[in-house]
Amino acid sequence: MSPIGIVADDLTGATTVGALIAREGVTSTVLFDPRYIKDSPLPDDGALIVSTDSRAMEPEVAFSRVRRATEALLARGVSQFSKRTDTTLRGGIGPEVEGMLSALPDDYLAIIVPAMPQSHRVVVGGFSLIDSELLSRTGVAQDVRTPVTESHVPTLLASQFMARLGHVPIQSVMAGKQAIKHDLVELRREGTRAFVLDAVTLNDIDQIAQAVVDLRWKVICVDPGPLTDRMAVRSGAITPHEGVERTRRLESVPGESGTVLLVAGSATGVTHEQFAALRDVPGTESVAIDVLQLIGDEMTATQERRRVVAEVRRIMQGEQKPRALIVALDTVLTGHRHELSDMEQASGVKGQQVSTLLNTRLGEVARGAIDVFAPEDLAGVYLTGGDVMVNCCRAFDARGIALVDYVIPQVDQGTISGGPYSGVPLVCKGGLTGTRTTTVESVNRLFDERMRTQNV
Repeated sequence: MSPIGIVADDLTGATTVGALIAREGVTSTVLFDPRYIKDSPLPDDGALIVSTDSRAMEPEVAFSRVRRATEALLARGVSQFSKRTDTTLRGGIGPEVEGMLSALPDDYLAIIVPAMPQSHRVVVGGFSLIDSELLSRTGVAQDVRTPVTESHVPTLLASQFMARLGHVPIQSVMAGKQAIKHDLVELRREGTRAFVLDAVTLNDIDQIAQAVVDLRWKVICVDPGPLTDRMAVRSGAITPHEGVERTRRLESVPGESGTVLLVAGSATGVTHEQFAALRDVPGTESVAIDVLQLIGDEMTATQERRRVVAEVRRIMQGEQKPRALIVALDTVLTGHRHELSDMEQASGVKGQQVSTLLNTRLGEVARGAIDVFAPEDLAGVYLTGGDVMVNCCRAFDARGIALVDYVIPQVDQGTISGGPYSGVPLVCKGGLTGTRTTTVESVNRLFDERMRTQNV
């Protein structure tokens, strides 16, 4: 049986759905670039996931990237597809879904279920709610790159889709798979090709999956991950196996060894609080990166990179190596953001180019820092911020991530795949995910994995 082919619009989204699939006890591999699809090993039972890094792209660019990725998966024999979407509906969902549909036979349909109950994302009456708050009333409405100001999903997506869009309400979903099938069939008779369905619980999503499997339609799952997972199981595309039982803990335990390297570039308040909690844990050291220096001219940036790497080397060559070593932008550690005007003046570029430059150079710093570690000293790597993840992994010469689990939903655990650090345990998360203790728990999970797999 061929693997499931999943196309995500960014790396954090790819790892989120990958972790859900991996928890079924099957292989789940995320690739950073669609060009890697043609020569990557295909699992017999699992998922091959690729990030197109297209969330903030113009619609026609996003359409083309997803179409090419889908065509590459088709060429490898994949026949079951999913389009991973952001839990907050950011980006060009319509163009990306239609990009995938354009690469597939005309009888494929899109089943859109934007809910992820594990992360308190639900859809009721067509409205998206996060922690019981309407989507447009959350911080996503002020997102710098891809703001979302409409909470009603059918209304939001109708402006993005060319295909006819239909909606299955929560009443039908709660009534179970027979009612869901009835609504889907009626909508299809009206010419609908993209179906939005409400969902509040994982059981709701499982009922949707059962209904679609019963109908024997050829579909792409359009969702943050839960529908993709349930469809894979219900359709027989994957066979769940008993996996490793992993726990979460806040305290250190005997037997830990080595140092976890943490790289952070997300300037959100959530990330600042998480790193503040970790810095309170004994054995944690931190090195701050001066943002304005890092985005300065080539000479200034090189000097700052060398300074940070030299500080990492000094710490790692000390008599007592740290348990956790944070290498982070000063904004992460202080909680104070630099004004965009100051960053534009320091860098000589404008707007979004500032962020692109900053994350590229942060990746270079991360590579310099990880190269300081002796293999026996590196217990694992923790990356936070979607763009940070992409640029660090590229700097590490990695091709992807092999997912094994999550610490909490959307805080994903795996190993680096490809390059000199292949096999190193990794936890990665978006900047807005988790509670104050999530980073502490993630570091502890990396130590647990090191002890479990390497007997150290």
